[in-house]
Amino acid sequence: MYSESDKRTILNKIINSEVLKSKDIYQKLLEYIVEAGLNDTIPTEVSISQDVFHKGENFISAEDTTVRVYMHNLRKKLDQYYQEEGKHDEIRLLIPKGHYRVEFEKNTPDEHERKDNKRKWTLFILSMILTAAIGYILLDKLYFQSDRTLKTNPYSNKFVWDKFFDNGFECGLLVGDFLVFHEYNSSLGRARRIQDYMINTDDELKAYSAENKEKEVEKWTLGELPHNIIFNIIDLNQIFFSFNQPVNVHFTTEVDINFIKNRNIIYIGEFKNLRVMADLISFLPITYQTLPWWQGNITFRDSDSVGTLHTFHDWGISRYVVDLGMVVKLPGQNKENYLIIAGFGYDSQVKLVEMLSDPSSLAALEDQIREQHSHVPEYFAMIFEITGFDRASTNAELKFFHVIKEDYYKQYNQLTGILH
Repeated sequence: MYSESDKRTILNKIINSEVLKSKDIYQKLLEYIVEAGLNDTIPTEVSISQDVFHKGENFISAEDTTVRVYMHNLRKKLDQYYQEEGKHDEIRLLIPKGHYRVEFEKNTPDEHERKDNKRKWTLFILSMILTAAIGYILLDKLYFQSDRTLKTNPYSNKFVWDKFFDNGFECGLLVGDFLVFHEYNSSLGRARRIQDYMINTDDELKAYSAENKEKEVEKWTLGELPHNIIFNIIDLNQIFFSFNQPVNVHFTTEVDINFIKNRNIIYIGEFKNLRVMADLISFLPITYQTLPWWQGNITFRDSDSVGTLHTFHDWGISRYVVDLGMVVKLPGQNKENYLIIAGFGYDSQVKLVEMLSDPSSLAALEDQIREQHSHVPEYFAMIFEITGFDRASTNAELKFFHVIKEDYYKQYNQLTGILH
């Protein structure tokens, strides 16, 4: 159906694409399979292991998965190529699963659109599962375990939530997930899925990949969810429910800076997973440093002094924990509302969300702020020290409060153009 010249042109275009450029082993593997097809032969796992990977005659496929791992990754790279650079190519090169032969077929829009939407559907399904599970728990609590119903909204006119949903924008619950990637381990002869504290952004992953080309590093579709997120969503869901708002869950590894436009956002997660949200707080008189194993420190400045707080974990004896957390409510350029609830560990996130979701705790916090600062502003930044035992912290003490002006967003318009 297609000439040998056409097939070689397609092969050369893919080999020189961004997906396969500088990936010698995948270039050789694809070229080998295409050449075999042009010579009317179908390579075997043994022939590929010897001719491409230079395995010896004692190669045993049942014990060595090298060929299968690389073929699996090659198919993924071809899918990526046709989602990006090759989206509008007339002819599609593919390697059917379970075979080592190459095929050429017409590249229909439906096919590359289906591949392009696969990741979005995966995230959507995960979000729906989370939402359904949490919704069931909340409905069971509100309706089946009690005779009362919500006749009035307990969060209207309350600190933090007052006017949060009144601007007409949809609200996204943004979860700070951990970046996960695949890499090939030559000593094990297989790929591994890894979450590394020191490799948690796209830039860090690109740097690591450039230094370890032989590992064929690839970002995984989904990140790792923080352990506390199910409890956070259960607490916040009652607020969404009260304001008749759906819970739309998103993940920081999957969104860019454009995501925050014309959308109210509630972020929950660790400081190191803020990603695009970190730009929004860069002009606050607050700096934080993340350290390994959920440790860190926060420095804050006011007109008179500078203070620094440190986390503490006694893992050896009592499991006593001192965690630090931050709650920031910010305005957007188009009157969006951003609420950032961040901490170094599990304890701060659970305790702060629990506090912000309880009307009595909110009232007590509002009274404390009013007593110390004479009024309660619409936008603010707060630093808390959370103490107690691991995963059972019981006390959140307000250590720093900063008023944020309603034109705060102009600072990042002037300097970075983030929302411009």
